[in-house]
Amino acid sequence: MKRYIILTPPGGPLRDHRTTRFIADRFAVLAFLFPGPWLLMHRCWWSGLAALAAQGLAGWLADQPGLFWAGTLSSLALSLLIGLEARHMQARNLVRRGWQEEAVLLAPDLVTAEAMFFETLPAPEPFAVPAADWTKISPRKEGPAYGGPALGLFDMGKGR
Repeated sequence: MKRYIILTPPGGPLRDHRTTRFIADRFAVLAFLFPGPWLLMHRCWWSGLAALAAQGLAGWLADQPGLFWAGTLSSLALSLLIGLEARHMQARNLVRRGWQEEAVLLAPDLVTAEAMFFETLPAPEPFAVPAADWTKISPRKEGPAYGGPALGLFDMGKGR
């Protein structure tokens, strides 16, 4: 079972909920492999810059004589930490930018999480079509001055 964080954009979701985001709070492999760029790609600016600086420091530390394992293990620990917490950091960043956290669900997959969330929403109001005011509509006038034949068809003199 995965934990899904459901977020809606600032100003509320669209009528069909296209902008509603479901973030699976799980291990992010790409964030483990590329921590700094992954965070920057998901607009976590300060965290991304800090991760890049920490990776650079770990690389420098690994180049120092006798500190290879310290630099390598610190780089691995940083990657593991960001891989585990990347989705949560992404969700917190969206909340800071004005998104609303609507719910947190446990579901086996995304389809089930969407079904569980949308079942709890109230049914949308039916779209009301305004009634036409037939007193304001004038009858169609005949003749070439009012449109004539349509789609390039020739007028056959009101008959065949």
